[in-house]
Amino acid sequence: MSLRNRRWIDPDLKTPGPNQAAGKHVEEEVWSCDFCGKAVIELHAVERILGDFGPVAESEKRILISRVWPPQEPRPLSEDAPPKVRNLFVEAGRAESVSAFRLAGVGYRSVVEEICKERGAKGRNLHAMITDLATHNVPDSVIDGFHEARMLGNDSIHDGLEYAPDEVADIAGLIEEAVLVLYTQPAERQRMAGNRLARRTANKAGAATAPSATP
Repeated sequence: MSLRNRRWIDPDLKTPGPNQAAGKHVEEEVWSCDFCGKAVIELHAVERILGDFGPVAESEKRILISRVWPPQEPRPLSEDAPPKVRNLFVEAGRAESVSAFRLAGVGYRSVVEEICKERGAKGRNLHAMITDLATHNVPDSVIDGFHEARMLGNDSIHDGLEYAPDEVADIAGLIEEAVLVLYTQPAERQRMAGNRLARRTANKAGAATAPSATP
């Protein structure tokens, strides 16, 4: 991707160039793919801080607000996951796509809780349920990821803490990896075993009905 244009859109730019004042503003960035040429438009919140010798590039803090074009779709989840798990994940993804990161954090926590229930985990709270997954042959890496999602969701709903976009995206990625391990890979193995059985059965049926060779 290559940056094609950057435009200060809010508030009005008073002192453009290297002498612009410190403060917060919103910029529009236009990127294009170096291979297909398609454009991506994003809005960024920028905080500019004056250094000892005036503004410098390192003093800018940039946060992605939203992607304007193309429209950002909610994260998909494997069809092998249970329907309720998929629906909750899509709802959390919709919140993430419009930068409602606290709401997204709570949503991804609810996905983890639903997976725990679906796997038969027991416990008086989500912490205990996630820990109990170890008795259901769930790998430690998945359990650790679920605890991360639980803590992010708790911070979001109880303390009003808003995590950075990439931190929320990482939690979504941990859930996607867990779904791969718990649902997608077992389902794929089952489908492949079914394909082999069907091929084996068809081959035996063909051999049984084939005319015998005449001497």
